[in-house]
Amino acid sequence: MEVSNSILTRFWSKVEKTSSCWIWKGTRFINGYGQFNINRRHVGAHRFSYELTNKAIPKGMQIDHLCRNILCVNPNLLEMVTPKEN
Repeated sequence: MEVSNSILTRFWSKVEKTSSCWIWKGTRFINGYGQFNINRRHVGAHRFSYELTNKAIPKGMQIDHLCRNILCVNPNLLEMVTPKEN
């Protein structure tokens, strides 16, 4: 995923890194998951983080938090799974 430096700066300014989880401090969707706005589009903060360091998320796939913290955006604690697995 190719993203401008200004978008990356804005994204990471909303993240508090701890020794394990990287906690999203920005806006949240009504369901509690982190929300990031990019190009006038609302995306899950965890999904954005995953795609930055891994690969695109195919339609129908979900990102699971291995840490069980829905505000975590640490890509090392996120994995792509099917809805059934999630």
